[in-house]
Amino acid sequence: MKRITSLTTATVVLATAGMLSACQQQDGPAVTAGTASSQATGGADAAPTSTGGSSSGPSKSSDSASSGTSTSSGKVGPEDGALGDDGGWYAEGSKVTFVYNNGIRFTVDAGAPVTDLHHTNSKTPKGSLTLTDRQATWVAASGVPSTVNTKGAGVIADPSGVIGVLPDGSVTCANKKGLQFVGSDGAKGSADESGLFYVDKSGKKTVVGKQPDGGKLAGRYVVCNVGNTSTVDLKADVLFAFGSAKLTPSGKQVVDQSAISIKSHVKGKTVAVVGNTDSKGSDAFNLKLGKQRADAVAAELRSKLPGIQLKVTSNGESKPIAANTKSDGSDNPTGRAKNRRVTISWPNK
Repeated sequence: MKRITSLTTATVVLATAGMLSACQQQDGPAVTAGTASSQATGGADAAPTSTGGSSSGPSKSSDSASSGTSTSSGKVGPEDGALGDDGGWYAEGSKVTFVYNNGIRFTVDAGAPVTDLHHTNSKTPKGSLTLTDRQATWVAASGVPSTVNTKGAGVIADPSGVIGVLPDGSVTCANKKGLQFVGSDGAKGSADESGLFYVDKSGKKTVVGKQPDGGKLAGRYVVCNVGNTSTVDLKADVLFAFGSAKLTPSGKQVVDQSAISIKSHVKGKTVAVVGNTDSKGSDAFNLKLGKQRADAVAAELRSKLPGIQLKVTSNGESKPIAANTKSDGSDNPTGRAKNRRVTISWPNK
């Protein structure tokens, strides 16, 4: 397969359109459904300066810098060199997770343990995996490919459709609804379809598509997706104060607006609410904080949508969408801020 070093809107549109029929007929890579981040959205997170979130628990010692090659334990993970602020990839055993610059997480089972994130070329009955310094490529046994590069751009294919993510965070997707394009600012989709949304300076109003003066990025709605689900992805730094699981007034406004937007889509469906944290603190602390924050969002949703069916869980720090530490092992506040989030997702069926 020819190496993809850059993407343009035209090439992604052609790729998605050409691959749609194949991915609908063939079984593609497995998609992790435990996190609501396995979706495509209208843009990448901004780079907040806040370090709040899950850093108030017991401190965790930092690992030394890693090159992404095999470790003494024979395992590699999210902090081992191939996941940056914009996306990338990491491996846990035989499962490789592609992370895109707009928050998509797409996981495949390569069929054999991966111990080198930059120099792998393996083939198993499940498919072939190629990892280089610049790109990860998975070709399923059905022949359907998925890719991601170090800028978090690439193509994802699974039985529900094909998604192309460009370096600026804009998305093209081809699924049963046809061919769609969502700009990096989210302006091409309405609130219940796609796009970024913000809370204004006062914290009393949410705005879709264009950031208001003094406003903060609060989250994103989803139209292009894998796994046939839809998602609202909410930033924890807007929802909660530092180290807290109590919704702020702005956070309450954001969840209330989300409830209005999803109301017509979730009737009779089970809605997943999942808390995610950064890696500061112990695993147990982060798992607990993620659950407490998910519970707070769920309680507000129930108050606005009586009778809504919810499944509330926590990933803790285990499902990052950015690196918590830099390549030299030092702290990465920008990446940690992206990882602090609560997702609300539901099946499209």
